[in-house]
Amino acid sequence: MRFRALGAAAAAAGVLAVTAAPAGAAQGWQAVDTNPTWHCGGYKTHKVSDNVKFKVCAVINGSRYGQAVLVVQNAASVAVSISGAVSGNFGSDVDCAGFTLKAGLTRGCLAPTKYVGNESIFVVAGRLRLNGVDDWYYDTEFYVP
Repeated sequence: MRFRALGAAAAAAGVLAVTAAPAGAAQGWQAVDTNPTWHCGGYKTHKVSDNVKFKVCAVINGSRYGQAVLVVQNAASVAVSISGAVSGNFGSDVDCAGFTLKAGLTRGCLAPTKYVGNESIFVVAGRLRLNGVDDWYYDTEFYVP
């Protein structure tokens, strides 16, 4: 039984290691698709453009590991230049590298996966730099049952 539990824990750690960004490294932007493991605040309009919206999310898996995510949606008819950062109170923090977000696309910057435990409050905050201007999505709390 003990060996089976250790094997399951090692397999889970291996899966999580694949999705985690190295500490201190700037994370790239990737396509995101929310599902029931994603808990997000509502979209906020960036102060530079009514057509660029962003939000923060907490992605929690069944083993109670979580990631902080900054999600950006470009509804403008032109590409925009973005970068930023996202952080969580369990150490799920990352700088989001500079990126050209094409018109009509949504992308996310995922912080490293960290253990959050049961019955926790996962607090996520984000900063989006759009065409050189920063705007913040302040602390948003997500309950982890």
